[in-house]
Amino acid sequence: MDRTSCMKRGHMLLLCGALVFSGCYTKKTTQEEGTPENTPAQVQTPTQKITPGPKETSPTTAPSKVDVDLYLEVSNGMKGFMPPPAAEKEPTVFQRQLNKLISEVQDGIYVDDKRYYLAGENGQGKPVLDSVSYNTLKNTITSGIKADVRGTPLPDMLQAALSNSLDRNAVSVIVSDFIHGPDPNNPGQFLSLDSDIRSSLKQAEHENLVVAVLGNASPFFGTYYPAVKKPAVKRTLNGEEVPFYIWVIGKQQEVQTVINKVLRNLPAQQAYFGFAYPSVTYSAILKSNTFRPAGVVYCTSRTAEVCTSVNLMPEKEEPVEFTIGLNLSDFPASLQNANFLKQNLKLAVTGGKASLGTVIAATEDVKATPSLAQYTHFVRVKVPQLTANTGSITLQLPQVLPTWVSQWSTANDNNPAGAPKKTYQLNNIIEGVQALYRDKSENVFSVTMKFNKENK
Repeated sequence: MDRTSCMKRGHMLLLCGALVFSGCYTKKTTQEEGTPENTPAQVQTPTQKITPGPKETSPTTAPSKVDVDLYLEVSNGMKGFMPPPAAEKEPTVFQRQLNKLISEVQDGIYVDDKRYYLAGENGQGKPVLDSVSYNTLKNTITSGIKADVRGTPLPDMLQAALSNSLDRNAVSVIVSDFIHGPDPNNPGQFLSLDSDIRSSLKQAEHENLVVAVLGNASPFFGTYYPAVKKPAVKRTLNGEEVPFYIWVIGKQQEVQTVINKVLRNLPAQQAYFGFAYPSVTYSAILKSNTFRPAGVVYCTSRTAEVCTSVNLMPEKEEPVEFTIGLNLSDFPASLQNANFLKQNLKLAVTGGKASLGTVIAATEDVKATPSLAQYTHFVRVKVPQLTANTGSITLQLPQVLPTWVSQWSTANDNNPAGAPKKTYQLNNIIEGVQALYRDKSENVFSVTMKFNKENK
């Protein structure tokens, strides 16, 4: 190799080295401009108090553990649910359910930190949340309320409980008869109950929390204090059924954990507010003998495992029918009920006509079929006619108020023996909760199946 050639090679190496280092520097500068490595908000100084943030979970997956604050109202009006024990007496429905609930909160695997409160009112008419031990709470449920405690107006109790739980990112579980006893100096609260409830829970709206309401009824023994004081200010009951409620307030994923894993055996009366599922797994089921389609229909993509677009050719003598599989496994139990879905699912169609057929939950045989195992429900769709070459079929579950709410509501709760399982102005209480979510999604979920018209 001559000297000139060697020098040329040396110059080339130096040039390449300069380019490499220049490229590395440029890349680093780009990263620093796009994603700062250390912004002022991220710097932790020794004097800063770092508050742990909420536990992160995916939008559709409930966390494995949650923190729970459980509140039990202990006013005089609640005493009849928790009569003193005796060997010959059976526990009330209230006592049985609450014992199971607090045991699961205390000893179960799905609750991390837990705190217990007895909710009442002090001498100044202000709500008091008395923090107690598990044993004290258990003894109150099994042995009864001994103290003379006046009931807190319902909106005040809800606001105090929610504000307390928000301070530590815990789920609020509130147990009460939810009979509204307004401030004696402000009887106008009877007329503003819905707006007062909405105001008391405004933090739930601001923090994007959801509310679950579970209603049950229990034999009641002792003095009953109705909201309507005529003709009787109070009545003595001996086993008549009186409603009580468990409200669960928190982030949707955490409330789902409490509902599905902690409470478990839920009453038939359930209502959910603010719940929404933007990502429901779904597919047209076209290759299964269990849900065999009718007419000319096939997946637009011949290789797709999940089919969200179909080609159709309905004819007058042979309309198209096919099944859509849905995975609703994260939904609360009452929203998964096949009869509820059948009554409330809606179709929105562009470019054609369609109607709903059967709605069924997966059987054990279906769950054992690999191609169907990921779906919990199957909805049959009938398409008799297309009016455009392309279009869509959207399956929606609107936010609906369960019928039991109006059935359990009354304008006069003075005589529970004559009208059992009624709560004063329950419909207005729930209207106040609904108002929190009027600007949210109108649907619990919505899935869209696109279609193309298949020509002969």
